[in-house]
Amino acid sequence: MIYMPGHKILITRQPEFSVEFINKLSYNRFYPYILPMIKTVPHSINIRETMYDFVIVTSKNACNYIQPFMDKLSYSRAIAVGKKTKQCMEMVGFRDVEVPETFSQKGIISYLSGEDIKGKRFFLPGAEERPEELIKFLSEKGSIVDAPTLYTTEKICYQQDYITDFLNQIHIDAVTFLSPSAAKGFFSQVTFSKIKKVPLFVSIGPTTHDYLISIGIESIYPKTDFSVDGVVELLVSIFKS
Repeated sequence: MIYMPGHKILITRQPEFSVEFINKLSYNRFYPYILPMIKTVPHSINIRETMYDFVIVTSKNACNYIQPFMDKLSYSRAIAVGKKTKQCMEMVGFRDVEVPETFSQKGIISYLSGEDIKGKRFFLPGAEERPEELIKFLSEKGSIVDAPTLYTTEKICYQQDYITDFLNQIHIDAVTFLSPSAAKGFFSQVTFSKIKKVPLFVSIGPTTHDYLISIGIESIYPKTDFSVDGVVELLVSIFKS
């Protein structure tokens, strides 16, 4: 039997957050490569010692950066976007964390759409640049929203044509994006006309996918499980069929 090497998958996330992703890709006989496109820089903030009806955490990054403020945070209900974010929240001290079935801001909106949240106080920590649809939904429902910036996402800059040359030399089959920021950093540094074989672009979910579509890039994403597991399963279904 002739040995056929596995497909080469590029991860654009920071290495410290990619161990699980690498392991799952390797287990499924893919060859993972990493070129991080972003880094996160924490903000210095003061959190008011007040009682919130809801705390909503939309990512593991936000969860990690909120940990130092847990002793000041009082709340009735905690909601996470995704199982991994829930696990992180439980590790830093949140209790009874709820997880909507759809791992996205749209999933949170659907989850809360049947509740009377007028006058309710929400705490939504996150990045400086983030989708506004959830905050807009809550505000239109008459909720009181505190959305402090816990961190800024900054692009990692490579030498001119470094990423393009990397794609060509390694013969990358698919590039994965777990956030719009990573996709933005990648496509701002790639020269399409110089790519010999355009790889498949895979988004973790609809928010990142919608960003790619907005800049004219076709991508695919898991239809239900917007997580690393969902991305790996999608890659398996495409390349291992």
